[in-house]
Amino acid sequence: MLKKFLTALTLIISIFFTENTFAEGLALIRDAETEKFLFDLSAPIFKSADLDEKNIKVYIINEDSINAFVSGGQNVFINTGLIRKYNTPDTLIGVIAHETGHIAAGHLARSSEGASDAEGAMFLSYLLGIGAILGGSPDAGSAIIMGGSQSAQRLYMKFTRTQEEAADQYAIKYLDKMAYPATGLVSLLEFFESEMIGYRDQIDEYLMSHPVSKKRIDVIKERTAGKNFSDAKINHKLQKPMDRVLSKLEGFIETPDYLLEKYQNRSDEEANYVKAIAFFRKGKLEESLKLLDPIIEKNSQDGFLFELKGQILFESGKVQNSILAYNQAIKLIPAQYNGMAKIAFASAVLELKSNDEYLLKLAISRLEKAKKYEKDNPFLFKQLASAYSRSNDEARSLLALAEFNFLISNKEKCRKYAKAAREKLDKSAKAELIRADDLLDLAKEDEKEKKKE
Repeated sequence: MLKKFLTALTLIISIFFTENTFAEGLALIRDAETEKFLFDLSAPIFKSADLDEKNIKVYIINEDSINAFVSGGQNVFINTGLIRKYNTPDTLIGVIAHETGHIAAGHLARSSEGASDAEGAMFLSYLLGIGAILGGSPDAGSAIIMGGSQSAQRLYMKFTRTQEEAADQYAIKYLDKMAYPATGLVSLLEFFESEMIGYRDQIDEYLMSHPVSKKRIDVIKERTAGKNFSDAKINHKLQKPMDRVLSKLEGFIETPDYLLEKYQNRSDEEANYVKAIAFFRKGKLEESLKLLDPIIEKNSQDGFLFELKGQILFESGKVQNSILAYNQAIKLIPAQYNGMAKIAFASAVLELKSNDEYLLKLAISRLEKAKKYEKDNPFLFKQLASAYSRSNDEARSLLALAEFNFLISNKEKCRKYAKAAREKLDKSAKAELIRADDLLDLAKEDEKEKKKE
């Protein structure tokens, strides 16, 4: 019986205290156009919170559920389900303001306080319960342990509920600074409230990590009453890029046959854009480009359209044509967001059967430039290693492999390749030599931490 309670306690603790760890294994998706839209939407909020936008990363999760959260420091995760839920920016702005409140208030750092209090309450009840069991009263011991675990859970959930309420207050403050209404946040909470209808009698509010939505709605409405802010100015700037993002997500998430049937009687730009993606996914390249090319012609300065065309051509086996499309995308997309296009360009060059010395040098140059904004992207370094290998630069190829293995947490291989690169690099390559030494030190430090654990 004692072993059974020890196992149960371990399970309970693991459930309580993994909530705020950095999210791993999520279905993250990369799309520069969507990332730019979310950044443009978030930047005024971060500014209102006096946060440095350069230190905050926004990630997109390919998940239909309507959710957003902060994890691993200043990392905001947004589900595609939330992005697609509403057709205007209001709700996303409200949600990101709320999540920014968590960051500004240091809630992630302080979550350990609530976890520690809950753990203490649980451990005390555990000791008392075990004492009762060993004293010959197993039923009483069981009741003490179970009661203690429930009390600990309530204690921790009370802590997180307080954080959610505080984040709402921060959100209102930021929206006030922007002179932007809180209607979007209220709309989402009202949606959650409607989802709870029929379940209220079954819900123990004190075991919820988030307050019941009705209460949060009332507080927000009370705090924003009489403020006649308009969303027109910000929405006007963001609406067109949001429409494109919604169309792109729909095109890649929904089934192609469903989309072609849905838009079969429409021939406007939005419908043709979605159908172009649907035809591409069905392997019908000619039909896809027949719809996409007129849109590009009409919007000739939109680099993201060329990036999409490059993807369609590349994945359809038209590698040489994709290089031209990616090249145009790189010219038109701002440097902060063209890193993925640069990687795609290099990938297409590396797919060519014969070495084109000029293109290979251009691919390497663009991969090196992409590192400024894509330094945490393992695929970049994998392609860079291949490009340097193709150009017979073994030392830099080995260094890129060390970077790749460091990013995928294979520290043993990282150390191996960094050491080999260090030996082969010319003494004049000072920056590369320093980086090789850095990677060796980082790999050693990580191994030491693992041994301690």
